[in-house]
Amino acid sequence: MVLLSTSALADEKLNPIQKEAKVSFEKSISSALNAANTACGTRLKVKTHFHRFKPEEWEGANYASQCMELLNGVASMCERPASKKAIAKKVTGVACLFPPPPLFPKGTQPALFGGLDCTNPANKKSCYSDTAPRHITIWKGVLTYDMHKDDAKIADTTRAVLEEAMK
Repeated sequence: MVLLSTSALADEKLNPIQKEAKVSFEKSISSALNAANTACGTRLKVKTHFHRFKPEEWEGANYASQCMELLNGVASMCERPASKKAIAKKVTGVACLFPPPPLFPKGTQPALFGGLDCTNPANKKSCYSDTAPRHITIWKGVLTYDMHKDDAKIADTTRAVLEEAMK
């Protein structure tokens, strides 16, 4: 099992809370990562960037469990022999990323670009569809999950994204 979270240089820039969260995260996801690698016959690594981690944004939520759900989705796809080889070829890495700082102040609507304020509960349905994969993509072999506190059905969405990528 190999975990790759950030470079050593980036680790030096983490504050003590971020360093502690990173260690806890790596420990928490290790069993799910090992299970995915065993199921798929791979040596996947998980990348993240704890310099964006803000504990106040994750209060009451387990960010490690969200990444674990992504890994569980990968592992479950490899239970099917037909998918196992394809997953091993298509998925070369995993990234569970904390969201970047917002481009616009919270509560503003960037009307200039025709966008919605997705932090406003009234816009949630317009911003996020239950049928479209939210925050999970695969590109150049890296399965990337832009973690959000209230995401649900992460493993299901992961499977849907991987199934689409195998077509």
